[in-house]
Amino acid sequence: MNRAASDVPVIDTHRRAKPVSMPVAAIALTTITIADRRMEYCLALARDNMQPYLARRGQEFDETRWRNLAPQASFFLINDMNLTVHQTVGFLSVRDEPDSPWTLHIGDVQLEERHRNRGTGWATLALVEVMAQSRGLNELTLNVFRDNPALHLYERFGFRCVETQFEKYKMRKTLARRYTCVQNDNP
Repeated sequence: MNRAASDVPVIDTHRRAKPVSMPVAAIALTTITIADRRMEYCLALARDNMQPYLARRGQEFDETRWRNLAPQASFFLINDMNLTVHQTVGFLSVRDEPDSPWTLHIGDVQLEERHRNRGTGWATLALVEVMAQSRGLNELTLNVFRDNPALHLYERFGFRCVETQFEKYKMRKTLARRYTCVQNDNP
């Protein structure tokens, strides 16, 4: 990734407007490098999570392609801070969009199955939004298979389908611009 990525702090997800049924998660993101041994965890989780979608389409997970594309992204482990031992429950990858300099693309939000539907995905997206805004970006994009249950999470979070690519939707969320007021002391 061209711009330096840093650890993202824990975000208070209580302040986000969420559906009442959405559980609250406290998470932290930890930056990892491509050379980190924990990248094998990311690869295995991506393979395990994506295999059912690919199998339905007569495809297999391409580990070589994943490894070749990984250096273009920044990777973060998703740590659940509500657990007694702050435990890694998944990973996130994001990358710049060369053709759209104001956009941050979410390559992966991969969660372990037992940690889904607990608000972790929502909290992760909230952190990505903060990350993008802190870098002066105003748009998030991602791709999702049409039959992936996470599609509903993305829609609730404000992503909208902008393009259909075979069995996937390309989704976009425009972020609210943050304006600062400059006080003019001249009468």
